[in-house]
Amino acid sequence: MKIAVIGGGAAGMMFSTQYKKANPNDEVFVFEKSQYVAWAGCPTPYYIADELSFNDVVLGTPEDFIKRGVNVKTLHKVTDIDFKNKTLNIEGNDINGIFEYDKLVIAVGAKSFVPNIDGYSENLENVFTLSHAEHAIKIKEYINDNKDKIKKAVVVGAGFIGLETAEAFNIKNLEVTVVEKADRIFPTVSENLKSEIYESIEKHGLTLKLNSGVNKIISENNIAKSVQLDNGENLDFDIALFSIGITPNIEFISSELKTENRKIIVNDKFETNLPDVYAIGDCIFNKFYHTDRNLYAPFGDVANKHGILLAKYLSGQNISWKGLLRSFATSFYDIKLAQTGLSLEEAQSLGYNAEKIEMRAMYKNSGFKDSFPIKTEIIYDKDKKVLLGGAMVGKEAVAQFIDQIAIVITLETPIEKFIEIDFAYSPTNASVWNPLLVTYRKVIK
Repeated sequence: MKIAVIGGGAAGMMFSTQYKKANPNDEVFVFEKSQYVAWAGCPTPYYIADELSFNDVVLGTPEDFIKRGVNVKTLHKVTDIDFKNKTLNIEGNDINGIFEYDKLVIAVGAKSFVPNIDGYSENLENVFTLSHAEHAIKIKEYINDNKDKIKKAVVVGAGFIGLETAEAFNIKNLEVTVVEKADRIFPTVSENLKSEIYESIEKHGLTLKLNSGVNKIISENNIAKSVQLDNGENLDFDIALFSIGITPNIEFISSELKTENRKIIVNDKFETNLPDVYAIGDCIFNKFYHTDRNLYAPFGDVANKHGILLAKYLSGQNISWKGLLRSFATSFYDIKLAQTGLSLEEAQSLGYNAEKIEMRAMYKNSGFKDSFPIKTEIIYDKDKKVLLGGAMVGKEAVAQFIDQIAIVITLETPIEKFIEIDFAYSPTNASVWNPLLVTYRKVIK
């Protein structure tokens, strides 16, 4: 068996190593167009801020995987796929031309999406996107090489990467303006929970402009000077990041492959509509857990799960990918935000008899000077008495509490069973009242 994998990111490398381990006599070829494999996108803002090292972004070398029996080919670009004849057209040094395969795994990841903005060009020296380790290296090098000249930064897009990179620019002593076309950040999270993030943005001296789209970039000699907003305002800058969103790298793939909104459609075995063709990672649609709703979730942990499960399936195991709850966590300086499942508005719009529980959770005894309450909202179904979602903002343990909520949603654990969970407790490590226990007290009368 000869398996070709297009893309050497988290999904591609996880699949390749796990499959090769289970099937040592099969050949696995990974074609990666960049010079890096096993790179992680989520840590890149912290690499730019000098808080993480390069080894925290690129987690292995091609040689590391070659030693495990995986034929890794970096700087090899797949330009075309002939699905009928099972061949790839490849441009590279070791392989240049037609490559035959038995099964194909598409793990091409995604790239930053930049809309049709007047004056935008990939050739602008000081305008960047951030969806790959290569981009992070270029941004960091540009700042270091021009540290005496760079004073102002503009970040277009206030999503995860946008705000995290705005923090990185701020740490690098730049004057930062964040521009967001929508009227809020993190739209699925209630405004009540986000107040501390807005306060932290102001506290650290960043400017956040909501309801502000960019319609023009003004440049001179390939150096951008300013952006013009929809309202006519001009913002001068020395470096800019466009972090509006990402879209799968599938422009070279023919229309034979079924897609929706430029995401590849797969079933619960990661099979596409074409025989012997599979897709994993940031280029596919997942399902929102227990529903038929498509959900795009370009996260590193999700990509790794895809790789593990597909390797098991192609090794003969019976697996089924159930989907996701859209769990996420992010932070801005010391303020952390996490969410899983449905918001109250989403739950009600889907027909649930949903209600919200508000509380202040604690991750240690409230008497300690460094103990700060976590603002919490938990969504539950009043009829079935099960959780539907939750969101938290605080300084510690936010993601860990949200993980607990994700577990009981996934297992469909009735709220009445929460009293039976044996939570760990000590004044320095955990509150006596876990948020799930508080939920039990508020719901079960």
